[in-house]
Amino acid sequence: MRQAARASFAAVIAALGVLSASISTAQQTQQAKSLQFEVAAIRAGDPKLDKGSSSSWGGPGRQFRMVNTPLKEWVKMGLSVRDYALVAPSWLDTSRFDLNAKMPTLKSGEPIVGNPMAQMMKALLIERFGLKWHEEIRTVSGYALVTDKKVLVQPATLLERLRGSVGKGWGPTLINGKNMPMSQFAEMLGDSLGRPVVDATHLSGGYDINLVWRPVDGPAPTGDYRKYWKEKGIDVDSLPDSISTALREQLGLRLQSTKVPSKVIVVDNVNRQPTQN
Repeated sequence: MRQAARASFAAVIAALGVLSASISTAQQTQQAKSLQFEVAAIRAGDPKLDKGSSSSWGGPGRQFRMVNTPLKEWVKMGLSVRDYALVAPSWLDTSRFDLNAKMPTLKSGEPIVGNPMAQMMKALLIERFGLKWHEEIRTVSGYALVTDKKVLVQPATLLERLRGSVGKGWGPTLINGKNMPMSQFAEMLGDSLGRPVVDATHLSGGYDINLVWRPVDGPAPTGDYRKYWKEKGIDVDSLPDSISTALREQLGLRLQSTKVPSKVIVVDNVNRQPTQN
């Protein structure tokens, strides 16, 4: 979720035009062969069950299983794409399948590049469902991160800046970091919100970030959780229940709804049924 002033967005889109970074089928197949399941059995799920899909992996036999999972989730996993950035046939939401696969054995010391599970799922989708896609730059609904009336976020210390050290951490209801550029913070906000966020704060350099909010439906905070945040000067019992409120109260920043340029993945072909096991 990236940001700039509205005029800048228009300039970016005008410069990009209808940019389409198409990936040929040959390229896709070559990429997918990097890591694959040793064995994969696919069976039709139950389309009448709207809920209840699940996945698990590990244990004896290096098994990976998915139960009654919409094909759209398979595609999102294989192409490492969020829902807002995927343009695909609507029937992918209701077409459900079970997967029982065996993960490959890696040699001792063999390097792993990228996301292994995404690689294996992508290879499976190409081979068994005939998946083809290309990438485009489109305007999507997102947010611009801007400063509020009083900026509260603190710049990184001189020592942190001189060392050039950058640290970050995140969870379901927190984002923190040391010497973090605002552009990187905006990306992490986007991950939490499920929408692209772009930096329009005009704050340069690195900043120390401590952003935490209360989960609306989560369990009550534990004693250790309270103690941890109390040491950082935060009373968890008075935390805001939204990320937007936390941004304003804790960092003096806010989000503005806007249209932003973002890479999207367009599915060109995916078969309704897989090839035989």
